[in-house]
Amino acid sequence: MAFVKGHGTGNDFVIIPDPDGRLSLSDAQVQWLCDRHVGLGADGILRVVRSASVTTEDVAPANASEAEFFMDYRNADGTRAEMCGNGIRVFARYLHAAGLVSEPEVVIGTRGGLRRTTVEPDGSISVEMGTAMPLDI
Repeated sequence: MAFVKGHGTGNDFVIIPDPDGRLSLSDAQVQWLCDRHVGLGADGILRVVRSASVTTEDVAPANASEAEFFMDYRNADGTRAEMCGNGIRVFARYLHAAGLVSEPEVVIGTRGGLRRTTVEPDGSISVEMGTAMPLDI
């Protein structure tokens, strides 16, 4: 399995290129990959999938097809997550570094909806995260 390690603001990720959506990772496999003693060690997995290849298992929102790439983010415990702010910045950096995109602005599909990312002139990555919503506790 091909992979790359990346980190953003204190979080580290295993990035797995899977453009055709052929890879299926079980919760146990994700846990093993993220384990810092026996695996590769990471806070989560970022699987890079073309939106056209997203399966029902990936549970992408209906509008994910409006983005060329879908970020299949999995927490270190194997659970699927809607989004990760540091993760999407690392994901966008990977897309650019791997030559998969060339424009500074890239829309990425996530389980939490579409997110617009921008490579800034200084090389940093910014993300439109949407409106903050209060929690009902």
